[in-house]
Amino acid sequence: MQGTRGRLTTATVLAAVAVLGLSGCAQGGHEMGESVTTSLNGSAFHGQLAITATEVERVTDDALDQFGLRARGDDAYLAHFTVERVRGTFDPDAVGDLANDAWGLRADDRLQAGPELAASDRNAVLRDACPFDRTAIAAALTADGTADVCAVLLAPAGSTVDAVSYLRAAPVDEGPAGNATITWRASDS
Repeated sequence: MQGTRGRLTTATVLAAVAVLGLSGCAQGGHEMGESVTTSLNGSAFHGQLAITATEVERVTDDALDQFGLRARGDDAYLAHFTVERVRGTFDPDAVGDLANDAWGLRADDRLQAGPELAASDRNAVLRDACPFDRTAIAAALTADGTADVCAVLLAPAGSTVDAVSYLRAAPVDEGPAGNATITWRASDS
């Protein structure tokens, strides 16, 4: 887990720098629980997915310790999503388009991408609390199933989380793929 802590710290610094370019991009948004159909940006997946943000929950420092992670001064959250293939052919390599750094939080009007966190970096406690099972996701999206995806996200300490976002696509009805993020407004996170 040492590597994960280092990556979380490095990713936090990099994400803070990246925020300058992302600030304000995620205005508006969808309601939590609303399904949004999207094409993935630059993916091996050719078709459309429906993504639904279902929950954003604050994580305590004690929980982070049990997960084997440290947020290094940021507030940590778990964001839960469901993904479902609408149409097209899913390449199992496209599961990477749903990885932890594909998601973000908007807090105090700044959008911050999630840190890099490989599925193999998740200990048993984190896998239970925040599942990211590449095999299950690929199986669901190859067939007509639904998969659960969870991301560990960070926000500046003491900030108010306004929204959770998927950063690698655009809603089909809102413009060409890659021109926007998909955002769901958070409620009392």
